[in-house]
Amino acid sequence: MIRPMRLYTFAAAVLVSCLVAVALWIACDRPVPVDPSWNQPLRSVSFAPFRRGQSPLTKTYPTPAQVEQDLSTLVGRARGIRTYTAREGMEVVPDLAAKYGFKVLYGAWLTNETLAEGKATNEAETEALIAAANAHPDSIERLIVGNEVLLRRDLKPEELIAYIRRVKAAVKQPVSYADVWAFYLKYPEVGREVDFITIHILPFWEDEPVAIDHVEDHIVRIVEKIRQAFPGKPILIGEAGWPSLGRDRGPAVVSTVNEARFVRQMANIAAKYDFDYNIVEAFDQPWKAALENTVGAAWGILDIDRKPKFDMKGPVTEVADWPLRAGIAVGAGALLSVWLGFGIPGLVGRLVFALSAQLLGWLAVTTVFHVVAVSFAWWQDLWALFRGGLAVAFAFAALDRIALLLARPELAADRGAATLTAFGRRLAGAADRWQGEALVVFSGFYAIVWTMLLAFDGRYRDIPEIDFSVPAAGIALLLAVRACQALRCEAPLLPALALDGLFAQGPAALGGELRDRLVTWLARGLLFASAAAIVSEGLAVIGEDFTKDHPTLSDQLPLIFHAMLSNREMILWAVMLLVLAIPFGASRWLTRQRTTETASKASVSSSAL
Repeated sequence: MIRPMRLYTFAAAVLVSCLVAVALWIACDRPVPVDPSWNQPLRSVSFAPFRRGQSPLTKTYPTPAQVEQDLSTLVGRARGIRTYTAREGMEVVPDLAAKYGFKVLYGAWLTNETLAEGKATNEAETEALIAAANAHPDSIERLIVGNEVLLRRDLKPEELIAYIRRVKAAVKQPVSYADVWAFYLKYPEVGREVDFITIHILPFWEDEPVAIDHVEDHIVRIVEKIRQAFPGKPILIGEAGWPSLGRDRGPAVVSTVNEARFVRQMANIAAKYDFDYNIVEAFDQPWKAALENTVGAAWGILDIDRKPKFDMKGPVTEVADWPLRAGIAVGAGALLSVWLGFGIPGLVGRLVFALSAQLLGWLAVTTVFHVVAVSFAWWQDLWALFRGGLAVAFAFAALDRIALLLARPELAADRGAATLTAFGRRLAGAADRWQGEALVVFSGFYAIVWTMLLAFDGRYRDIPEIDFSVPAAGIALLLAVRACQALRCEAPLLPALALDGLFAQGPAALGGELRDRLVTWLARGLLFASAAAIVSEGLAVIGEDFTKDHPTLSDQLPLIFHAMLSNREMILWAVMLLVLAIPFGASRWLTRQRTTETASKASVSSSAL
């Protein structure tokens, strides 16, 4: 029979943990004030009306009806649109733009001509651009011949200039070419050919990424550089924007709040300093994830479902659906507390477990929602299923083991086995079945591989701190419980931090020399990965513009060290790698101690003989 007091303390622990979790959800997801505001339509937005499953890479293009629907969605949000191709479904844009009152910055996509297909594409794009400009002089206001062709090294400057001259000779509208601002300075001969200068200023993508607080100074400085290089020529910022999802770059923090702040600020800066601009972009582009991972797919002011991510005035909520997430997480935490924690004695132990369940429930639900949000193709859906499944499995395994440790403190102290209750036996069996140790080992390997990919080619790779939030927090909670109980029982601390017994009491999943080597490799690998993650951020800033602007090593080193320490997301990831390394490092240290003790005893025995 269950005693009423025991039931009351258990219910109190679960209730308190739920209230704490709800309070934290509300505090973390409250609307954030964002200044400045903007009460007018944007000057122009990049228009590529691809839906989920459509892509220029697979040559699957939007239908005319979809193009019209997307243009109608932008009414009141922008005065003009910019296109990047004169074909591939964009042929209907000039007529539809006239219908909905948009001015069009119409573009031709030029590509590499080393293959015959590239030459044919450029010819077709150029002819389509000229034909559309002459057929729609009222809606097509300006033309752009090529986009970042010099950046991609698809064409030489003289080849690009030939296309620019050809279009200028055939149309009446002003003609330009669009590229990152530095390439206009690198190839001034191109700037002399165009009617107006179209530059891309993307503070997030600079060799030295720019924090959102310094965006205005950066944009004004670049515009002034271009004005001095090409006096008298009109300037259009052809791409300016900020991503809402993906990895941070140095001090440039990715978030919906920062995207809202950038877009509002850009409109105000342009009005203040009197220059033209185009926001990249109207809608999130899932297909770009194949080229640039999550961050490339999340620059739209509207998401892939054509829902606005933010308003142009007032506070901004980072996670719009947080009440749904909170409800699932708090409910899951409460359910796990009831399911696994009822056998824990004492109010303190029950409260510790209930709070742990809420924390891991929060992190697991956040991980699942995140991996779904950044999944943009069928293969990414499978990848998301694995990533979310790993978080859920680890959360359950960790909570299962924490419940057993709180029910039987002597396990953490390694003081032998007392008689188990029926409930305790069920917990122990569940922990063994889940093979938590295998999850820890796998997570260690997984983290090392991901970090090496970040270190060697990390520009377009996500930093996986959300994916590993459950393993890192789960291990940290297990180690904390084991350490506290070991100290309470006056047992050695090091065994409580080791992989041995972290999840399963008794023989390890792997034994002998093979296990010792595996543990040693993972301990060293995770420590190295933690250092490599930080160093990679410093090396990432080194590029052509960086070395040109900072030619001496004395100029470069402070900036490189600053880059190492300015990315808070990467620092968090480095700390998480250290947490993952603790049980492996402690096991390695224990093995060395035992080896030394064995050798010492053998030496004493030999001397005695």
